Amino acid sequence: MGLPIVGYLPFLTKKPYAKLTELKKKHGPIYRIFMGSQEIIVLCDFKIIKEAFALDAFMGRPLNSAFELTETSTKTGAINDLPWKEQRRFSLSMLRDLGFGKSQMEVHMKEEAEELLERMAACTKTPVKMAELLTPSMSNNIASFLFGKRLKYNDPTRQRTDRNLSDIGKLTGTLVVKQFFPWLGPIMEFFNIGNPKKFSEATGDIKKYVREQINEHEKTLDSNNIRDFIDGYLLEIKKRSNDPNSTFKKDVLLDLSHGFFVAGSETVRITMDWMLLICVAFPEVQKKIHQEIDTVLDTERFPSYQDRFNMPYTEAAICELMRWKTIIPMNFMRYTLKDTELNGYFIPKHSQVLAVLYSIDHDESLWGNDVDMYRPERFLSEDGKKVVKPEHFIPFSIGKRSCPGKPLAEIEIFVYLTAILQKFEFSLPPGKEADLEGNLGIGLQPKSQKLWLKLRHRSTF
Repeated sequence: MGLPIVGYLPFLTKKPYAKLTELKKKHGPIYRIFMGSQEIIVLCDFKIIKEAFALDAFMGRPLNSAFELTETSTKTGAINDLPWKEQRRFSLSMLRDLGFGKSQMEVHMKEEAEELLERMAACTKTPVKMAELLTPSMSNNIASFLFGKRLKYNDPTRQRTDRNLSDIGKLTGTLVVKQFFPWLGPIMEFFNIGNPKKFSEATGDIKKYVREQINEHEKTLDSNNIRDFIDGYLLEIKKRSNDPNSTFKKDVLLDLSHGFFVAGSETVRITMDWMLLICVAFPEVQKKIHQEIDTVLDTERFPSYQDRFNMPYTEAAICELMRWKTIIPMNFMRYTLKDTELNGYFIPKHSQVLAVLYSIDHDESLWGNDVDMYRPERFLSEDGKKVVKPEHFIPFSIGKRSCPGKPLAEIEIFVYLTAILQKFEFSLPPGKEADLEGNLGIGLQPKSQKLWLKLRHRSTF
């Protein structure tokens, strides 16, 4: 039960994912709740979420999200309806064809990471906020996939884009309230509650940048030389130009690219931010990763994703962070496309469905009674030589709308972490303790904290 008008929202606290998980104990793994004027079906169990997300009925997304779509995307259903299956399939094929998720991607990633390492080496005299260093590098990796080019760190466009990404990441969580109170939108905008103007400006600015890239690509498009995702998509539009039912349109490309750019840049950056904070909060973890790096890589050889097979502790430390802090604690809202049934319950068409991934990551029946502890060993075999990922480990969600950027993100996080810890040791300023509480934005972000960087091998730079 909730209150009139506002429903259960006032009781969700600053950790809605934890409160919704707590309600599972009393009401079971699937229950209904009112958030504002919206009725939400909440899923808090791995098997139920897996079953639901395998069905077409649960593939929709509500239109009243914080991120506004173009009229074309809304009408065609390319992003929020069944046509997403085709859009996702095409995106995965482009990732594969462009070499992302393979060694070709790692060549580019090395260039990005080495520039980041040089900038980090210049920041050893005073403590620094790592997010400010990481963001340009993370977003450049996505930019290479989408636009076929990177921007220099001091490029004004690069700096403006990074500010926009940071603003979007922080403000998304606050503005989700509009999803539950559609009528509050004009009021929030008039009084600037939650800073919707700043959010709108940031998303608008990124979309403007993406549209400029699309227009430039149209002028230089060569079917014999597909440079990036935009090239591939524009050619796909041409290929389907005689199909009246095609959902491949320029405005859909705009929304799709914007989504990849924001989500792909911020979630990887957040994960890296957390991992470096883990290193200072748990020095023994940093020490073990350093030992593995020194054994497998030595001081000079740049890491590759293949090295993970010889560095099980490092990969386990990443997996445990993803479980412990659940970067996306509540899956982006789903919307049922037809009447269906789930776990014996009738679920009507047009229902909003919220899967709480945090509840899976903190389920004692799946992980043991120490779920609130950070313990990388839970992802290692008994002899500590192999990484074991159980079926219920789903940091990139599961089913027909799981994250298409998973292969890219996994490579990026592993390569960046090992490259950074190969060169640096991290610690906190004297008298400071790591604050391991997160703030909910586009993902669960660590609070902004300054870290000391110390070069491990001074001859490197």
